[in-house]
Amino acid sequence: MEVKPWQWKKYCRGTISLCMIMKDEERFLERCLKSVEGLVDEIIIVDTGSTDKSVEIAKKYGAVVVVDRWQDDFARPRNIGLSLAKKEWILIMDPDEVLARRDHLRVAELTLVSGVDLWRMATRNYTQNRMMQGFLPSDFRYEEAKGWAGFTPSVKGRFFRNGKGIKFVGRWHEMVDYAVVAMGLVVKAADVPIHHFTNEINQKSFAERQAFYLRMGEKKVVDDPDDDQAWWELAVAEGIAGLNARAVRSIMMSMRKGYFTADRLFQFVNALKAIGQEKLGRLAFEKAICKLFPSLTHYDPALRSMDALLPHFSKK
Repeated sequence: MEVKPWQWKKYCRGTISLCMIMKDEERFLERCLKSVEGLVDEIIIVDTGSTDKSVEIAKKYGAVVVVDRWQDDFARPRNIGLSLAKKEWILIMDPDEVLARRDHLRVAELTLVSGVDLWRMATRNYTQNRMMQGFLPSDFRYEEAKGWAGFTPSVKGRFFRNGKGIKFVGRWHEMVDYAVVAMGLVVKAADVPIHHFTNEINQKSFAERQAFYLRMGEKKVVDDPDDDQAWWELAVAEGIAGLNARAVRSIMMSMRKGYFTADRLFQFVNALKAIGQEKLGRLAFEKAICKLFPSLTHYDPALRSMDALLPHFSKK
């Protein structure tokens, strides 16, 4: 049978399920679903309690909508959605994100690559704040970047084979990457960005966002006190809320096993200064510089670990 150009996607690629979670996303949902129209073969959305027109909009695009009451756990509804997906591949997106239509063919081609279980994609978190850490100016290769000064990139698993047992881990900042690594599956990077418009937040106020981030960070640490990443996420939430003494404690907990980066140390410097620990702040700053430029002649071997800072803090 001859396959015409307009039929290529239908006959020459793996089928795709779009899996999402949402709550009160009527402002952005249609834009997101339009961006993948013609690429995905089914849409599975787990709604955690919308009171606006989100469900109505989702069904307009043929989505299967399942309601699961919010329980302070992002991984739970995401995994419910994964369990309902019936197609060969699963694409993960959020309502305030879009996939450029120019990349549809590239995503379709990813389904034809043998031996790969999961594709990691870079999320472009658009912002007007040029001072944000990791900021990259917009190159305007994508029309989605118009009107934005630039973006901060974050990379994670977004597109993976169904039926492999891949699940989300973590009640907050949930990811499938942890499970994929533990399972020993094959992971590769895909040069297909997801466009995320970060200023479009549905919480009613900054105070509400602060309280939400703190609550989620605290619960994640309770879930797994040995998770260094959970402690770091809590520290960030505490810093946003102005709880600098608590942030210092949480940062130390996040680095107690010896993993720390220059960017984390710079944030540590700010938290230390905020509580009047100027001397320790200078030491942390030196450690950050040495992490960034290890070949400098003033490099002190003692600054390779956290040992220089740890004695200054109580073990209580």
